[in-house]
Amino acid sequence: MRFSPEKLNIPDQRMKPFIDPEEIWMLIKNTRPDKVRVREVISKSLDKKRLSLGETAVLVNSVGTGLADEIKQGARELKEKIYGNRIVLFAPLYVGNKCTNNCQYCGFRVSNRDAIRKTLTDDEIIKEVEALEDNGQKRLILVYGEHPDYSPEYIAHTVKIVYGVKKGHGEIRRVNINAAPLSIEGSELLENRG
Repeated sequence: MRFSPEKLNIPDQRMKPFIDPEEIWMLIKNTRPDKVRVREVISKSLDKKRLSLGETAVLVNSVGTGLADEIKQGARELKEKIYGNRIVLFAPLYVGNKCTNNCQYCGFRVSNRDAIRKTLTDDEIIKEVEALEDNGQKRLILVYGEHPDYSPEYIAHTVKIVYGVKKGHGEIRRVNINAAPLSIEGSELLENRG
């Protein structure tokens, strides 16, 4: 199925901003759903069809329709259709906590003067992965702060290290990344693992 972006105020163009906050707020403020419309949107989502911003606003503004339980049930059904009745867990491996941002909720934030800043060495990464494999882990999420030291090249380097660690019958089969947003080129580099 080919993705056809919804036509919005700002055209969807590669590597250009496309979110118009005023358009989103206008939809949220001006959408007054009724029970029939909410149920139509739930049904569309259960057919695995992409919802428009307006349809999403219908669900967001469904307060007072008495359909919160139906929306939650629809979400559960959709999750089960897509993923089945399973939960997949990832063990976190904190590679580095240097960060240039100041997100209030995050311990990595630059204003957190009590944090001891640390980036694991290659040997430390190997030891951590071996310990995780000994513990039966097969899936990891590598976590990095948002900092110039954690470039796509560096992240790709650490991913290669992780996939290269094999201890006994253990090996990591899946690596996810929690890092700063990447350029298209950076994403492609990671996809090809350097």
